[in-house]
Amino acid sequence: MPTLVMIPGTLCDARIFRRPKRMLRGLAKVYVVEYADMGRIDGWAQRLLQRLPARFSVAGFSLGGLWALELLRLAPQRVERIALIASNAHGASPAGRRKSEGLRKLWHDRGPVEVARHVKPAYFHHARCRRRHSAMVLDMALGTPRKAAFAEFDFAAKRPDGHAALAHFAGPLLLISGAQDRLCTSAMQRSMLLAQPAANWIELPRVGHFLPLEAPVRLGHALRDWMQRGPT
Repeated sequence: MPTLVMIPGTLCDARIFRRPKRMLRGLAKVYVVEYADMGRIDGWAQRLLQRLPARFSVAGFSLGGLWALELLRLAPQRVERIALIASNAHGASPAGRRKSEGLRKLWHDRGPVEVARHVKPAYFHHARCRRRHSAMVLDMALGTPRKAAFAEFDFAAKRPDGHAALAHFAGPLLLISGAQDRLCTSAMQRSMLLAQPAANWIELPRVGHFLPLEAPVRLGHALRDWMQRGPT
């Protein structure tokens, strides 16, 4: 059975993939990365690669998609498939670095709950979804160790551009995003599609950034179809 590595977003844990993971039973051995084990950012992707089989598929949500691209950049011959969920391939920018530095300072001064509250309005398209999942979003932030959170912020501020890695990737590539996502926009999805025209892009209407929580069943179906596509 193939191995699927799932990587959560910033201040998230395995709960973000609970429903899609259940829908993948029988298709893959699913391993969800936990940021609590991250430690130092330097060499983290290499250490993760050491724990993975010779060949694997990877699906990353938001920041997890950036890490998925880093795995692809470091070990392109080992990645069978890649799915980028509400993510992008843009490299670090001055504005992005300022945002990451601001989140780090907010965490330092006022703690993880304030960070989660600060970013939460941009996460969901539907207010009812924001209310429904608010407690879990805050709990995931509280469960993220300070060292891991700062490593997440640092990687977001320093990440390399991933378009070249996508352009050279010949395996099944899924881009799935929300039409109402204000963080990883439709324009960002089109730039990845331009880099790799063979990608399958699914844009879900009336869905914001937290796609795994706003549209878990549609995500699960998309991942099932993607996993059943034969690798090159």
